[in-house]
Amino acid sequence: MRVKAVIFDLDDTLIRSGIDYRVAKVSAIKFLVESGVDETLLNENMSNMEIINRAIEDLRKKNFSEIRIKEIINNVYAMFNKAELKSLDKAELMDTSLKTLTELKSLGLKIGIVTNSCSTYSKKIVEKFSLDKYIDILVSRDDVTRHKPDPEHLLKALEALGVDSSEAVFVGDHFVDALCAKRAGVKFILVKNKKWSSQEAEKNAFTIIDDLGVLSSLIRQL
Repeated sequence: MRVKAVIFDLDDTLIRSGIDYRVAKVSAIKFLVESGVDETLLNENMSNMEIINRAIEDLRKKNFSEIRIKEIINNVYAMFNKAELKSLDKAELMDTSLKTLTELKSLGLKIGIVTNSCSTYSKKIVEKFSLDKYIDILVSRDDVTRHKPDPEHLLKALEALGVDSSEAVFVGDHFVDALCAKRAGVKFILVKNKKWSSQEAEKNAFTIIDDLGVLSSLIRQL
């Protein structure tokens, strides 16, 4: 078995997230437009990071100072943080998460979580479901300067685990996860999600599974 580490996305992969980003995105886009961003560049169907990255790019083109840009973006992050923390009571473990984590640990694998959610929310989720018994590293949005789909996020976790990209797999449910894995040179396993489907994610997946429960047997074959 060549695989030495399994890295997971958090929301809607290990846990069933109750986060309602829709309201947060509406507020964030309204604030960004009022702050000087071209409203035609943003829409609610974009991922949080795409909204932020497009806003930063537009503000730089308009010669906003880096200090002012940081102030604007920090306000947007605060809106997303609020949505995440508000959802804590709604979060539930996926049915086979603990079984899968237990099986992976029994194989002697290192386990990590890489998430675009804020560190306060992520740590509270880990604590709520006692996931710290299984994971070796948690890398949240606050821990990196560039987030998924940028490979920095995943590469930081691999570095902390002392594992090469060829020795790891990344498990997630979103095209952002798929692109992050591709750019980091890591095999991507897509967990199908009822909330959305993405040809981009499927196209970049090493394999696709319907449930985490089959993951350990799959890993044994790699």
